[in-house]
Amino acid sequence: MMKWFNNVTTTEELRRQYRELLRKYHPDNEHGDTKITQEINAEYDLVFADLSKKTQAEHHSYTHNTNEENQAFKEVLNRIIYINADIEIIGSWIWVHGGYEYRELLKSIGFKYAPKKKSWCWHYGDYNRYHKKEISLAEIRLKYGSQSVNHKSKLYALN
Repeated sequence: MMKWFNNVTTTEELRRQYRELLRKYHPDNEHGDTKITQEINAEYDLVFADLSKKTQAEHHSYTHNTNEENQAFKEVLNRIIYINADIEIIGSWIWVHGGYEYRELLKSIGFKYAPKKKSWCWHYGDYNRYHKKEISLAEIRLKYGSQSVNHKSKLYALN
């Protein structure tokens, strides 16, 4: 019996629910808890393994569904979930909009700055560009879908 990931049929649904749960229960959050986060991570790994087996059995093996990528994705998200920046998942990429003050952390994790998009991006493994045309973030969101993970807090001055 699953406690955290019920009725999940695809890795995309699993990752979406994982992000939502992590946003709520991560230890760096106000009401977060390390034990709950560990439970969520353990259950995530089990469900991911089951979904991967089903995908391979149906001969729909995708290169982005490797255990190494899955682990790297979780580690990166866990390291940046607390930063005060807009974090967005587009396809299998993690984008950080803003977050200039965290540039050293982002670089150390493996993020690259995309100057034309004015954002930091992370992708598992090497990326080979298969086209010459520059594609906007809006076009990428439209093609792969987008999930916002964390929104930058705005500070307002009181007069």
